[in-house]
Amino acid sequence: MAPPGTGGSSILPPPAMQPSYSIPPSPAEAEVRLEEKARKWMQLNSKRYGNKRKFGFVETQKEDMPPEHVRMIIR
Repeated sequence: MAPPGTGGSSILPPPAMQPSYSIPPSPAEAEVRLEEKARKWMQLNSKRYGNKRKFGFVETQKEDMPPEHVRMIIR
């Protein structure tokens, strides 16, 4: 009896690899698949980089300073 893990006769050899030939999708199917990928990508990025709201509070953007104030600061 062979020790475990030495490759006894109970282990089957791996199946022979068959080359897989796939039929290319029709242009209509490719277009649908591409649109679906684009929609998923946009949804993912809108969640990732969209405006983040913390506890229901939405920050307002700061308004630009009036030109008179900017001129006084530069002087």
